[in-house]
Amino acid sequence: MTPEVFQSLRYSFLDQAKTDDLFRIDNEAGDLLTNAVIDREKQCGFNQDCLFKFDVAAHSPVYSRFEILSVLVTLTDINDHMPTFPSSIVNKTLSESAVIGTTIQLDEALDLDSTSQNGIQSYTMITADSPFLFSATKTSEGVSLQLKLKSAINRENIDNYELIIVAVDGGSDPRTGSLTVNVEVADENDNSPQFYRDVYDVSLREDRDVGFQVIQLTATDKDIGANGQVAYKFNVRQSFLAEINEYFMINETTGKITLKNKLSQNTKKRFNITVDASDQGKPPKVSQCIVRVSIIDVENNKPVVRITLLSGSTGAISESSSVGTVIAHVTVEDSDSGSNGIVTCQIASDHFQLQTVLNRGYIVVISQPLDRELSDKYNLSVECSDQGLPPLSTLSTIVVPIADVNDNAPLFYKTLYQASIRENNAFGDGVTQVLAKDRDLGQNSEIRYILPLESKEKLAINEDTGVITANYRFDRENESSYSLLVLAVDKGDPALTGTATIQLTVSDENDNKPTFTVPMFQFFVMENMGPQLKVGSLSATDLDEGNNQKILFDFHPNFKNLPSSQMPFEILPSGSISTRRDLDREDRNKYTFDIVAIDQGIPRLTSTSRVVVYVADQNDNKPFITFPLFSNQTVSVSQLAKIGTIVTQIRAYDLDETGPNSQLRYSISAGNEKDVFSIGETSGSIYLKRTYEITKNTPFKLRINVSDMNVSHMQSSFQDLTIVLTLPPPTPQVLEDGGTKNIIITVAVVILTIVLSAVIITVIIILRRNDQKLLQSKGQDNLVKTMYSLPPLDGCSPPSLDKSPSDKVTSIVDSPRKKKGVSFTFEEETTQIFYSDPMDQGQMRDIQGEPSNLEGIPIKVYIEISTKISTT
Repeated sequence: MTPEVFQSLRYSFLDQAKTDDLFRIDNEAGDLLTNAVIDREKQCGFNQDCLFKFDVAAHSPVYSRFEILSVLVTLTDINDHMPTFPSSIVNKTLSESAVIGTTIQLDEALDLDSTSQNGIQSYTMITADSPFLFSATKTSEGVSLQLKLKSAINRENIDNYELIIVAVDGGSDPRTGSLTVNVEVADENDNSPQFYRDVYDVSLREDRDVGFQVIQLTATDKDIGANGQVAYKFNVRQSFLAEINEYFMINETTGKITLKNKLSQNTKKRFNITVDASDQGKPPKVSQCIVRVSIIDVENNKPVVRITLLSGSTGAISESSSVGTVIAHVTVEDSDSGSNGIVTCQIASDHFQLQTVLNRGYIVVISQPLDRELSDKYNLSVECSDQGLPPLSTLSTIVVPIADVNDNAPLFYKTLYQASIRENNAFGDGVTQVLAKDRDLGQNSEIRYILPLESKEKLAINEDTGVITANYRFDRENESSYSLLVLAVDKGDPALTGTATIQLTVSDENDNKPTFTVPMFQFFVMENMGPQLKVGSLSATDLDEGNNQKILFDFHPNFKNLPSSQMPFEILPSGSISTRRDLDREDRNKYTFDIVAIDQGIPRLTSTSRVVVYVADQNDNKPFITFPLFSNQTVSVSQLAKIGTIVTQIRAYDLDETGPNSQLRYSISAGNEKDVFSIGETSGSIYLKRTYEITKNTPFKLRINVSDMNVSHMQSSFQDLTIVLTLPPPTPQVLEDGGTKNIIITVAVVILTIVLSAVIITVIIILRRNDQKLLQSKGQDNLVKTMYSLPPLDGCSPPSLDKSPSDKVTSIVDSPRKKKGVSFTFEEETTQIFYSDPMDQGQMRDIQGEPSNLEGIPIKVYIEISTKISTT
């Protein structure tokens, strides 16, 4: 191609629709440009190959040059999406007793990039020094992410692990997404309570009074909750348990051992007491200690001790008395002399202390604030001992009552009341009853119950009894629970208030139908995949709860129990839809049926929706060529036709679904060695590519190949097409004789033409009438076979198969046969061809099939008529 020809070329799309307006072409330079920003995921989804195929015409308006350029544009993917987990943080719980190898399943991440290269390539756990191993395993359904316990865990050492999982895609600049997994270690009762010592030694005088504290025991448990709560008791299997219980008692909560009875009648000098400390786990764990109590014998005269309260006749001390207030006077007398008469006193109390008054005994003062609610009286015990050998002592105890002040707000028995009421309730229906107590006395402890303003919108309360009733019609679907406050106010001065919360749960009634998650379900399933193939899953929600919320799925009665030929699907109660048989998209590409969702409430409520299943295509059909056929394989074109003239168009179709499986590519596989013709790869049009010199009509037998555009499983068909390159009609020669002779010859030819035409038409009418009579009398069928071979006009393609003109009509009936042939010729230069359609009763039609008037038009006609003559 010369530079001048190349510079004169102009470019254009042969079919702009195939580019989807995504591309444009520079008419002069031939540059192919994008017309918009192209999103590969939108155009091709997750297909690995994203291809655009179309034809471009390169033609020269100056020179006789025409080319078809087949363009293939491959759209490559860029890494514009990062891996994303369904949730960035997940919380998991694992018992500290979990065995090594226990696994925790995690959800995999999703990368919206469409190619596997830019998709997720790997997962890693970046957290070090954890007792877990991370693994990512490919499965048929995706990637299984697991955390596996590789070593034992102990909540008492570490109670929580934070693990970071990272998903990395395969882009040139890899993008990552992370998942934080919080694994909380749940407690197991794996620790026993522990005493500080295994053996405790205590000395106890035999004259100690009842209630005297022998020892305070303490045990601790490393577990939490009920597993760490410790209770104390005497071991029931120890020796002398009856005697131990007679003289001693133990506080189950505090572990304090006190004297239960006087030891004066006791003959034992030593008690070995085994104490159990048990937690509240299931089963509980128990540990023990031994308390060895040695009894000290006492003799001689004891001091005489007198305690006088200073609060008057009532003896009550206000609990609001300040530290340092004197409440009593203690006098001591000992009849002994010497060291046996020297007496010192001490007080056994945390709230009081003794102070010496010179030669006047002792005074008792308050050492710690008093609280009547903790103790409404105190046993004031003063022990005075002389210095004899052995020393003797006297323990004097008086009761100190404590007077009340309003220093305690009412306290509800529960800080949180759990209550329930059915939805659609009536006004006045009972909800619950709240009760509070006030640790004060008298009017300070009298309580009335009230509701705050925001609670009164929903509830009413009896201020004396605390009975709460409904003041509102509840709807569980609008709100299933309420957190409301209730107040308890005492009658002290000033009044004090306590609060509690009512957690009100609205119980469900089956008053809501199931609701499908989408207005209509659409599923896609591949054809030829056999039965038991999962198509998809139905989903619906129900605003109710419990059995009222449980949903089962089934066919609508109109579609139930249909044979598999009509309904090739089955529905499980869970909503899973699968095939009952093989599907053929070419037989039926869409199924529509109704389904129902049924809740399990009483009464059961149902909802109906529609399911549309589209049968996706497999490339299981070859292209079918409708032109050329074995019976119609020849077209012709004049040698003088212009370059770029459409000679004919290959017609074919593919039964597969629109797309690569049915998009056709046309090519000439053989017979075009002279490079005379070219074919549009996507249009199927055959063009005259160049001028070819011939000396006679020359046929070219081309092998036409038609294939679909499925890359992985291409289907192809082929057919032969003969194109006859014809010489132009000869130029008429001018006679040299005089004009009179030409006129005579012309008139004679015209007259002869008219006579012969009349004769031929008469013969045709007679023969057709005879044939119709024979067919009506014998009931036989005529077989009409039409064949044609017409040279195309310059720039025109041959007629289509559904309107095939014929220059040869043959009517055949079973033997014996007799053939009648008539032919005539009128020759002049003409560019129009006519044929007779038997169904039009002699009406002549042109090449486009339209009726035509032959009068005054010079034609060249060849007609051969064969008729079957029946004999008796």
